[in-house]
Amino acid sequence: MTPRFDPTKAILFDLARGQMRDDEGNARLNLPAALLVRLCEQAGPAATQDFAQSIGSEVGRRIESRLGQHVKTASLEEWTDHLGGQLALLGLGNLSAQRWGQALSFVVTQAPAGCTTVIGQLLGAALQRALGRQVQLVAFSEDSQTTYLLVAPDTAAKVTTLAQAGQGIGQVVQQLKQGAA
Repeated sequence: MTPRFDPTKAILFDLARGQMRDDEGNARLNLPAALLVRLCEQAGPAATQDFAQSIGSEVGRRIESRLGQHVKTASLEEWTDHLGGQLALLGLGNLSAQRWGQALSFVVTQAPAGCTTVIGQLLGAALQRALGRQVQLVAFSEDSQTTYLLVAPDTAAKVTTLAQAGQGIGQVVQQLKQGAA
């Protein structure tokens, strides 16, 4: 049986020592999201991408460790449970998955403002680390949620162009299905 995500003691607060630790004993920080966004803006796109992918790789490692032998056979729901739990522990929102026929997307709600790109890069790196496959996520933002379409790296540039041109995820998925994208 595939283990479910368990947030019990995922982050331990030791207020007497002024410390936070995760369940593996690693030091954690609690920072205002707006300041982290500002730091990423000042650091520039390359440094922000490296930062997001490093966190994502660590998230993927944690998922891989928790799923163990089930990492390759876990269902989409089980993956979403673990990936969403890790994203929530980082304070980056609530994750759910959607299928668009053969296409897969992740929907993030309640994310801090300004974190769309970081979350997409983080999720891509987490999936790559845990599954051993190169993937990219293209963001489609609408109202208070962002939907990240999972695509192959060779398709990402075209899908990004379509998204930036104002096409919705449904239109893009239809074009991918028809081979137009």
